[in-house]
Amino acid sequence: MAVAASHAYRPHLPGVESLRAYAAFAIVIFHVIHLTQAPVPHSLEFMKLFFGYGVPLFFVVSAFSLAYGYEGKLSTKAQTAEFYLRRVLRIAPLYYLAVAVQLMSIKAQGYDMPSLGDIALSLGFVFNMSPHIVDGIAPASWSIGVEMLFYAAFPLLLAIATTLPRAIFLTAIFAAGAVAYAIVGSKLKVNPSFVVHGVAFNLPYFGFGLIAFQLFRLTPARLGSYLTFGALALTVVAWAVAPIFTRPDAGVYRNVLYMAAWGAPFGLLCLGMALRPPGVLSNPVTQLLGKISFGVYLAHPQVIFGLSRLGVYDAIQRLPGGSGITFPLAVLVTSAAVIPLAWGLFVFVETPGIQMGRRIARRFVPSRSTAVEPAVAA
Repeated sequence: MAVAASHAYRPHLPGVESLRAYAAFAIVIFHVIHLTQAPVPHSLEFMKLFFGYGVPLFFVVSAFSLAYGYEGKLSTKAQTAEFYLRRVLRIAPLYYLAVAVQLMSIKAQGYDMPSLGDIALSLGFVFNMSPHIVDGIAPASWSIGVEMLFYAAFPLLLAIATTLPRAIFLTAIFAAGAVAYAIVGSKLKVNPSFVVHGVAFNLPYFGFGLIAFQLFRLTPARLGSYLTFGALALTVVAWAVAPIFTRPDAGVYRNVLYMAAWGAPFGLLCLGMALRPPGVLSNPVTQLLGKISFGVYLAHPQVIFGLSRLGVYDAIQRLPGGSGITFPLAVLVTSAAVIPLAWGLFVFVETPGIQMGRRIARRFVPSRSTAVEPAVAA
C-alpha cells in the first residue's frame, strides 16, 4: 500500500488502534494472574508467560505507527523539536499522575519512599538506565522508560531505516546488540530486570515495527486479512516451539533470539491489521479500547491492588465452580473497573495533553499539514 506524500494527511489506521487494545488487555490478564495468584485453568496456562508479550506487541505497534505518522516529516530542526514536544506531552500527564499516585500509596502504607534522585530519574524519563530503579516508580512503568529512550533516538532511526533492506539491517544490529547485552548482564550478574526491561534488550521489537512499515509501503491492501491470520498462526508456532529455546541448557543467546523473534509475527500482524483488518478483530469496541489503552496499561495495576485490598479476588476464588469460573470472573471484574477509569483518564488527562501539544506545535511548523497523531504504545 502506497503511503501518502510526505506532507499530506495520512488516514487513521483502525486496525492498528485495535492492536493496542489486545496488547493492553493481554497485560491486564497477565497481571491478574501474577499479582493475585489467581488459579488458571490448565487449558489457559500459556497466559502465565505468553501474555507478557503484550508489551513487545506495544513496542512493535509504536515503531510502526510513529514511522507511518512521521515519515518525511522530521527533516528540519523545527519538525524534530515538534516531535519531541508532542511525545512528551502525550506521555507525561498520565505518567506523572501514575507516579504521584504510587508515591502517595507508598506513603500511606508506611513503606520507604524512593530517594529524591530516583524520583528525579523517573520524572526525567531516564530511570530505565539505572539498574536499581529500571522498573520505575509507577507499577508497570518500565516500558515507558524504554519508549521514551526509543523516542529520543527515533528521528535518527527513521532517517536510517528508509528502505526495507536498511530496516532489516538495523533490526539485525538491534538483535545482535540485545544478545550481547544479555550475555554481558548475565556474566556481571546484574539485576535481571535491568536486562530484560532494558532498552537495548527491547530494541529488536521496535526494529520489527520499522520493517512492518516498509512492507506496508509495498504490500497491496487486499492481502491484509491473509497476513493477519498468517501472523496469528505464526504466534501459535512461536508458542509451540518455546520449550526448545527456553529450556535451561538452551543458552542465553538462543533464549534472547527466541524472545526477540516474537517481533516477527507481531510485525506481520501489525502489517495485516494496518492494510485491511478483519472485522472480527477490528471493530468499534476494539478501537475504543485501543484509544484508551495507555490508561488501561498504567491504571490497571492500581486497580488490581485496590481490589486485592478489598478482598475481591479472595471472595471470587472462594466461589464454587473452580478456576474455569473464578479466573474469567476475576478478569471480568478487573476489566469492568479498569475500562471506565481509563476512559476518564483519556478524557481528562491524556486529551488535554494531546491538545496542548498540537497548539504549541503550530508555533514550530505553522504551515505543515496535520500528521497522524500516533498513540502511545504503552
